[in-house]
Amino acid sequence: MVTRIEPGDADPAARIEELLTGDNVEAAAELLADMHPADQADLYDRLDDAERETMLALLSTEARAQLLEHLDEETLEEIAQRLPRVELPRVLDITKNDIAADVLRMLPPAEAARALAQMQTASDVTPLLIHPDESAGGLMTRGFVALHKDMTVGEAITLLRARKPLAEEAYYLYVLDARNRLEGIVNLRQLVVADRDVRIEEVMTRDVVSVRPDTDQEEAANLLQHYRLRALPVVDASGVLSGIITADDIIDVIAEEATEDMYRMAGLPGDESIFAPVRVSAQRRIPWLMVNLATAFLAGGMVLIFEGTIARAAGLAVFMPIIAGQGGNAGIQTITIVVRSLALGEIEPRDANRILNKEIMLGVIRGVLFGLIVGIAAFLWKGEWGWGFVVGTAMLLNMLVAGLLGTVIPLGMKAFRLDPAIASGVFLTTFTDMLGFLFLLGLATLLIDQLT
Repeated sequence: MVTRIEPGDADPAARIEELLTGDNVEAAAELLADMHPADQADLYDRLDDAERETMLALLSTEARAQLLEHLDEETLEEIAQRLPRVELPRVLDITKNDIAADVLRMLPPAEAARALAQMQTASDVTPLLIHPDESAGGLMTRGFVALHKDMTVGEAITLLRARKPLAEEAYYLYVLDARNRLEGIVNLRQLVVADRDVRIEEVMTRDVVSVRPDTDQEEAANLLQHYRLRALPVVDASGVLSGIITADDIIDVIAEEATEDMYRMAGLPGDESIFAPVRVSAQRRIPWLMVNLATAFLAGGMVLIFEGTIARAAGLAVFMPIIAGQGGNAGIQTITIVVRSLALGEIEPRDANRILNKEIMLGVIRGVLFGLIVGIAAFLWKGEWGWGFVVGTAMLLNMLVAGLLGTVIPLGMKAFRLDPAIASGVFLTTFTDMLGFLFLLGLATLLIDQLT
């Protein structure tokens, strides 16, 4: 029986460590055998190198193959290097085709070739290796059930009983012609409820949603999600069925793409992990922080230009972080929505005018609201209308600009075929800081007599 680790259970990593420290290997092996592969993957991430080595040694070949299907890319590569080369072909034969292809891509070419030559599933895995890892071809598996349109429903059911395919492989059955070109699709429910003597051609759906092998994995994920499919066929230019992408693979892609976009907006690489070594994390995080530091100097330079104004009206320093911070927060709201919509294919650069018009209206509403709040606060504090006008107008202008930049930055990057998520937040906050200071200190310079 497979036991799932519940959130309230004892820490599985601590339990394994305790058993291994006490040399109770048999108990540790029993515990591992009762865990779901997904929980084993979580446990593996939390162990140190020595404990990882022991854990792998305690797992059967089948368990190792299932473990590979639940690991992130970085950990998968680490295990690919750790597994004995003699056993690697056997493990890859049992795991899913697309996972096996991912592992082979991570190995040196000579080692990958040797492992592939010893695999029984080489004929299914080899076609996947020619496609990029983040494409539909690199994501697909060769495990599908093919029917012919002249077969009867009874014959199709007999074929399924003989082949005993995995659940995710049998939800859709693919109708192919003599040249393996996709002609239609039959879902399992249609097959079960139809009369046994009915021909497959009469129950199949001819309008099939499919993708090419070179389709980006994010686009494939959007299609599968949009049409609420359980699997997505991958066909070449001639219409020949190359493989299928299953829903569980798409779930991984959606999580991966969402994480990647979120990380990139903060100037982080998509493969960063909380469990990565300190040296690796430092190499990944510091570069964009250096860029951010340089842009901070630009904002500081803007303040330096108005040093004389600040000297005469020191109270402006109180409102500088308020206006810059509020503008940055408003811009981050906009940029997050735009980046997500671009990622899901909901908008294109041609929608820029409509989006900009909306953000201008939102900017005016937010600017007036928050401008009145800080303007009144400044007036009550200083007792001069000039303070209220300068602070309130600066807030209005920066909120308006924040919404515009939150739209223009990601749409502009998309138009230039760049990932709109790449450090968009870093660029945005740089501009909102600089412009916020410019609006506040520039207006204060013009009306300095009213402030002093």
